[in-house]
Amino acid sequence: MSYIEENLKVIRKLESYVYFRPTISAYNQKLNMMIRNGLTEEEATRRILDYLKDILRNSQQMVENIIQERITTGIIRDASQARKSVAGDNFQRLVAYAIIRNILVGNIAREIVVNVGYRNHPLLDRYASISVGDSEDRQKPDSDVLIYQYQVEAVSPIINFSCKTSLRERAGQTYKWKLLVDLATCNCPYISRSENCPKNIYSLQYDNSRRVIMNFVTADLYNEVNQPQINGIFNFFDNAYITKPNDEFNNNNIRCFSNIINDLNEIYG
Repeated sequence: MSYIEENLKVIRKLESYVYFRPTISAYNQKLNMMIRNGLTEEEATRRILDYLKDILRNSQQMVENIIQERITTGIIRDASQARKSVAGDNFQRLVAYAIIRNILVGNIAREIVVNVGYRNHPLLDRYASISVGDSEDRQKPDSDVLIYQYQVEAVSPIINFSCKTSLRERAGQTYKWKLLVDLATCNCPYISRSENCPKNIYSLQYDNSRRVIMNFVTADLYNEVNQPQINGIFNFFDNAYITKPNDEFNNNNIRCFSNIINDLNEIYG
């Protein structure tokens, strides 16, 4: 099985989710409009990454219709809870879906696989798990979308995405993990001399034989990214992206999501 077939398998899985189908429909409508306006399929598939927020918004009513239909038929009972979980799930699925579409049209010329919805992926268990002291306490990052090179281990990086529809959502688990990694892998020459070093106090152990790149991507549904107090969040990630065009925000610490294409080609080059 090739990496293309692996990604197509993920696409088929995403297409099976009843709440995500309207979002796929909205994605295709936006993509086709961009092509009709003069962009090539490759250009449109790249540029649409900066409009995933709009796609979520455009599919919202269709998703709501499905929720109300399921309430009526008794399949679900709590519409508000369904809306909350669907919004987050659809965004991370849309992030994965849109990246895979760029693989399929050739914008990403690397043999990589995109996974979504694996809370306990074996790669994270092995390479992103931090031991704290002698206890069984093991810290792992929040994981919504995972990218890795097909059939390559050893030194190839793993890219882990935390995907949030807004900055009101908690990203604390993820940047706490990143901070622990920085401590566990610190090579300060004074570590061995200081019992008060946090690395020694907590006896952090981490297998850094394979790099884990921690990325953050947000739809910023409530236009929070321009707020000064938000800036600190982005410093804990290797890369931070927003699914809006650059004329809709003013923050140098986060980039348009279309930049992920060049980043992936460079990381796995």
